[in-house]
Amino acid sequence: MLLSLKKGNLCFISIFFVLSSNLGISVSEAQVVKWKPDPKVVPPLTYKGLVPGVSTAKQVRAACGEPQHENLWYAYKMLYRSQDSQEGWDAIHLESKDGKNGTLGVIESNSIPKGWETVKKVQGHLGQPEFTLEFQRHSLIDYSHHGLRFVFDLEGSTIGIAHFPHGRTRVHEGQLRHLSLRSKRQGPQKAPSKIGSLGNLQMGGSVVDLTPQDPTWLGHQVKKDDFKVVKNLNARTAVIQKDGKTIAIVGADLFGMSYSEIQPIQSLLKKQGIDHLFLAMSHNHAATDTIGIYGFYPKDYVGYIQKQIVQGVLEAKNNLQPVGRWIASSDELSLKGARVQGLARNARNPGIVDPQLAVMQALSKDGKPIVTFVHFSCHPEGLSRGVKETSPDFPGYLCDALQKKLGGTAIFLNGALGGMVTGDTISRTHSEAEKAGLHLAKEAERILKFAVSPQEFKFSVNVSRFEVPLTNPRLILFMNMSGRRKLHEGRVVTEMAHLRLGDAELVTVPGELLPELSFEILSKMDGYPRMIIGLTNDELGYIVPGYDFRAGSYEESMSVGPAIGPMVKDQAIRLIENQ
Repeated sequence: MLLSLKKGNLCFISIFFVLSSNLGISVSEAQVVKWKPDPKVVPPLTYKGLVPGVSTAKQVRAACGEPQHENLWYAYKMLYRSQDSQEGWDAIHLESKDGKNGTLGVIESNSIPKGWETVKKVQGHLGQPEFTLEFQRHSLIDYSHHGLRFVFDLEGSTIGIAHFPHGRTRVHEGQLRHLSLRSKRQGPQKAPSKIGSLGNLQMGGSVVDLTPQDPTWLGHQVKKDDFKVVKNLNARTAVIQKDGKTIAIVGADLFGMSYSEIQPIQSLLKKQGIDHLFLAMSHNHAATDTIGIYGFYPKDYVGYIQKQIVQGVLEAKNNLQPVGRWIASSDELSLKGARVQGLARNARNPGIVDPQLAVMQALSKDGKPIVTFVHFSCHPEGLSRGVKETSPDFPGYLCDALQKKLGGTAIFLNGALGGMVTGDTISRTHSEAEKAGLHLAKEAERILKFAVSPQEFKFSVNVSRFEVPLTNPRLILFMNMSGRRKLHEGRVVTEMAHLRLGDAELVTVPGELLPELSFEILSKMDGYPRMIIGLTNDELGYIVPGYDFRAGSYEESMSVGPAIGPMVKDQAIRLIENQ
């Protein structure tokens, strides 16, 4: 083998799966706010008299009628036309998979009731919020105790309301209660009066296939007749070289891989002149579990992935050519309806999503794209077939559309997708995944039209190793029984990095960062655009703020523990300050 992996005892998988399931954690809980409010308390604002956590599915249908669309995501989803717009939807999510029975979970509404049309009126009813967040063109105020969050446009008009089970405070006293990103550059920017030379900057791109070549790689239970490749998985690579330094950034259609499987790739590429590899995994749920956390570790498939990524990086290095122009930009997508409609929502903390879509592009001396990066935060889990119908989900359609339209290599980089920042498609189908990808491609093209070149091309890379305590019994059991990743005195070793590409500023994180923490990191960054790249060179699960760590909840069951959130935030800020 080109890269060797330590053989483990496969019997640990079934033992681990049985023991971990006894912890009472269900994958379906990932899409539901699990909190039982006091049924005697009615929030100060309801949606047609309905109370999340209390009202039933039958009461939803009685109050709202039959939905225009209804489908099973992880939990049951019902869509109603907004009373204020024929373009917007009010989304109602049940706590169960049953659309006729079960309890109301969450409502994300475009419909704004009389008396609640502005931030001033909302605060007049409810007083000071637990938390206020300001973007460039949006703001959000949080009243978790009442089960309410409100989103406003720049003028202070209410454009979205999230209703969820009341009675629990999310941001308690002593925590950051107000955060503003309003002073940060966003949207169209004035081009610099003078653009300096790019010097000896070179870039090259490549695309290699990561699709499983044999269904048995995905587990003996996967039969050949059951396995279908709807759309190939890929690793899309950009190699960047300047002033004697060479790095590779790979956007891969992968569920995730451990640092222990990525280090051998880094070591081999270092011998080939690649100083740093940044493998950014999309966390695609329509690819197999390449970590083994859900019951089977595909050793042969992981070995194939390693070989293909090495091949792709070396191909991109061979394709290096001088860069004639470098441009970058970002913009906020609409948060109307307390989500990025049709694209992303937050199933854990409804309304709290990052609306930014960022792009970076290198063009050759003759003006043709070499590489185009697109950054957006959302779980690619808009498909329900898993490994039996393999697909890259929306990132694959996004990248293919841009490559066809613009040329060059298009690379998707995911962001702070933690807290169950998940898809907002009507249903979990391949056609809806394609629609979401094409939607993002059009937005990326729009944003590229006002992209600007930096006054000078800054190129810096700072990689930092650090250790995080592992306290989750489920993951301790998994790592000890698998034997593939060694702990250092009860801590996992991982890495983060800070990169400058022109004015663009990137911070990599080793897992699924909740957006609340990402906003604190972004507030310390001065680049344009600013990007947090999730699942880069590691997948340590959910990275949850310490103040919002909830015993027994799904995200916490898939996290190394409560220490990782504050540690990642602090490490990111140190990297930013020491650039």
